Amino acid sequence: MNRFIRIFRRKSIVFVIIAWALIAIVPASQAESAAHIDKHAYKIEKQLAKYRPGALLQVDLRDNTEALGSLGELSDATFQLTNTDSNRKMTISYADVAQVKKGKEYIGAGSGPEHHVRLMVPVVIGVVATGAAMALVETKPL
Repeated sequence: MNRFIRIFRRKSIVFVIIAWALIAIVPASQAESAAHIDKHAYKIEKQLAKYRPGALLQVDLRDNTEALGSLGELSDATFQLTNTDSNRKMTISYADVAQVKKGKEYIGAGSGPEHHVRLMVPVVIGVVATGAAMALVETKPL
């Protein structure tokens, strides 16, 4: 019986040490994931700073939802996004964002991409056609 008590005491001491080790690890792992979130939030902040205000963005959030809208004011921990559907301003934390993509839709006059109608192509075609027509007319004998 005496032997059983000694083994039980040894095992209980080992279990207590393991329990304390696990309890000590949990805050360290939480701090590590908090640092990971802060790093990701900083990355999102830098990415949003590259866009000019009013840029159309698709923001994928960590809760598997998405928001489409124009970029508003940026602050230290949050940014504003004006929703394209409801025209309401939303304040979103950088830590809540999973990914930011440039929107592909263009809403309203002047909000399209920076593509301009190339007037040079029709002008060159017209000049070549006129030149060819004049060359044909002048080469015909009367």
